[in-house]
Amino acid sequence: MRNILAVARWVPFVAISIASLWASARTTEGYRDPIFDWDISWPAIANALTKMPHISSMLMIFVLGVLAVGVGRLWLAALLTFMVGIGWELVQMPTIGNNPRLADLAPDLVGISIGWVIVALAVMSWRRFQHRYAGRGG
Repeated sequence: MRNILAVARWVPFVAISIASLWASARTTEGYRDPIFDWDISWPAIANALTKMPHISSMLMIFVLGVLAVGVGRLWLAALLTFMVGIGWELVQMPTIGNNPRLADLAPDLVGISIGWVIVALAVMSWRRFQHRYAGRGG
């Protein structure tokens, strides 16, 4: 039973990651030779940071990653989530209508960072609450 639960914890992360990679690779305009925009200038990063879907998607995927690996391995959840973001950019390379950019990894990092802070604060609050009310029967 314990093994089933260990595997089941990974299902949401893997399913959403694969679905997001599939959605990122979709195009109605066809395919081209792979291209990649390596611009990492401040204006490119500032433009990328306006992409709220990147930020919110990474936050959600990070939380699912935490569910998969546990709260004791936030670094692993962050790494796995960032790898999904890199995957988004890679699968967009041959698609017409999608523009893979190195600067698009900046909002991914912001979403992961926000998720890390939220999870860390929630865990600290939960542990403080448990400690405060431990032994009070009730």
